[in-house]
Amino acid sequence: MHRHPLEYVRRKLRVIQEYAQGKNIDDLALQYHIHPQTVRTYITTYTQGGFDCLCQAEKRPQPTRLTLQQQADFKHTLIHTRPADHALSGNIWTGQLILSYLKQTYQVDYRSGIYDLLERLNLSHRNGGPAEAHADYGNADPIKQQAFLDELKASLLQADATHAVVVYDEFSVCERPTSYYDWAEKNTRPQTVTDEKKDNGSTGC
Repeated sequence: MHRHPLEYVRRKLRVIQEYAQGKNIDDLALQYHIHPQTVRTYITTYTQGGFDCLCQAEKRPQPTRLTLQQQADFKHTLIHTRPADHALSGNIWTGQLILSYLKQTYQVDYRSGIYDLLERLNLSHRNGGPAEAHADYGNADPIKQQAFLDELKASLLQADATHAVVVYDEFSVCERPTSYYDWAEKNTRPQTVTDEKKDNGSTGC
């Protein structure tokens, strides 16, 4: 009791000590300027968990700046939309973009605690499968795509016996693919929505 650095914990220990020495609950509440139910809570905590439980630091819940409905809407936004859908630059919800969205949508300026909010919403930053983030390639420009095919056809038709044709499965040409991580409910396996084409349509080559 004398060595503990936190005064409110020392007070708990004094209450338990004096209760063990015979003082009743109402007198202890009056002496320490606390509610009788608080004294009972101290006693119950001690009898059920001992000194370790009684001396645990109190974790006071952080007040949220969003209403329950706003939190639900915000969670839906992170899971089902991208920043670009809300006039923000980018396809991945980074911490900075989340802050910008909250300020823009709810006029709430989070200077800290944003990841505590995400934790309370039971969200985890993960990709759409069990492996690492995957590369997401945007759809090609149709005009440039056709020009590429025309040039490829011409090259193949003009090729002689000394040339070989190499075919790549799931081949994509892009200078900067986007690595995608999504916000999702913890312990779930969400399906990541991408721009990748899944069909195997003929190129005409």
